[in-house]
Amino acid sequence: MRKLVSTVVAVMSAVVPVVVMAPRSGKTDGARGADELIWALRDAGLRDRELVDAAMQRVAAEYTHESLWHMWESPDTSLARGRGWSHQYNTVLCDVLRGLGFEAHLVHAARVRGFRHPWWYAGHTWVEVIIDGRQHHACASRVSNRLGDVGFTPVTAELPYRNVTRLGVALALTPFVAVGVWRAWLTGRPVSRWIYRER
Repeated sequence: MRKLVSTVVAVMSAVVPVVVMAPRSGKTDGARGADELIWALRDAGLRDRELVDAAMQRVAAEYTHESLWHMWESPDTSLARGRGWSHQYNTVLCDVLRGLGFEAHLVHAARVRGFRHPWWYAGHTWVEVIIDGRQHHACASRVSNRLGDVGFTPVTAELPYRNVTRLGVALALTPFVAVGVWRAWLTGRPVSRWIYRER
């Protein structure tokens, strides 16, 4: 029991400073909630594919930073603060699409290939949206994404995204993020772009 307590204390001592010292939000304007985006898109006069494309662009534009450093924040908080990771901004996208009347759900793959790096693999969460009875990939990772053209290809099974997925992925990534941030602090180098970068 004493070993377990010591391990927990050691882990918390490493992780808590990383959380506390995470960069503050630089977002000064834009949407603070998904409802604002839904109302703006409803007024745009678009339908079907064009409306989904516009939703992807609007959600992506709200995020100034790609960040695993803030992966503990809720999707709504990540939108308000303009930083997040695929499970955050694509949860917002899914909420927006549903609010616009589309049938949409989140999916996750342990490995996808792409994002301008064809040799690089990463886990990713995105939205599957149904239009005219067909399922399409939608993702708010880039403003340039279009329905079915999202810059990545899944190379492992596409699985439904559940709350346990969010927890499992966060627990798996936390040690790597903490080590990456501490390494940057101790060497005086910038934090790796896979942890935190401007879009």
